[in-house]
Amino acid sequence: MHEAYPEVITPARGWQQMRSFGIEVRWDGEVVSGLSLVGPLRDTVDVVTFRENAGSSRTVPGRSTTDVARFERDLGDDLALDLWARGPVLRKDVGLTFTDPSDGLSISYTLHSCWVCGYGVVPDPGTGAVVESLSLSVGRWERVIPPASLRAEHLAVQRSAEVRRVNIGALMSKYQDQTPSVLDRILAEATRKGDVLFLDEADALFAKRSTVQDSHDRFAPDRVDQVLQLLSAHAGPIVVAENSSADVASGAGEAVPPA
Repeated sequence: MHEAYPEVITPARGWQQMRSFGIEVRWDGEVVSGLSLVGPLRDTVDVVTFRENAGSSRTVPGRSTTDVARFERDLGDDLALDLWARGPVLRKDVGLTFTDPSDGLSISYTLHSCWVCGYGVVPDPGTGAVVESLSLSVGRWERVIPPASLRAEHLAVQRSAEVRRVNIGALMSKYQDQTPSVLDRILAEATRKGDVLFLDEADALFAKRSTVQDSHDRFAPDRVDQVLQLLSAHAGPIVVAENSSADVASGAGEAVPPA
């Protein structure tokens, strides 16, 4: 399944309150309770400088390094950290999810091929607290892009709006030459209601025309251009998914009949 990134909403300039996120850490398919991430997830690239003739120089990227990820929590009876640290050297994928409870915004990362490079238990004589810490060497890390349908639903929650799902592939197949006029009515209705428009099967718009491989490839280029122009002129948010029927299992997008 391939999905296009949803529209980027640029916040208004000026002071904004910083979000407060809770964190969930998972490995081996289980949530490890009470952990906090100490320090950043960060990649750095060395800058290599080459000296050239006449005193000039140029720089190129060198070795890439991923920082160690360090986690801490209050010491308890859960042995998850201790077992990983003291057992065989095992590489695990670690999942991180940051969630803002004020509106449910959730952002996830995957830390790939992690292994334990440090483990400790540190008491604080002043307070009596005991902290358990785990340091992980990270092979690489990446943000998990959520399904387009969830992005549409989150945008709708932010705007106190509804998600209007439209199967653009079915629309273009069923109504063909009437597609631009039908889509124009859909966009006008979405604008009037303030809906977030979710376009499913948008590969009907972006598929290459050089070869005919499936039913989507028969759409006339001029009709596709008309549809893209209408979408570009729409002022409201549009979330696009390519060939994502599994992504919208809760309800197929509508193909609205012409008036």
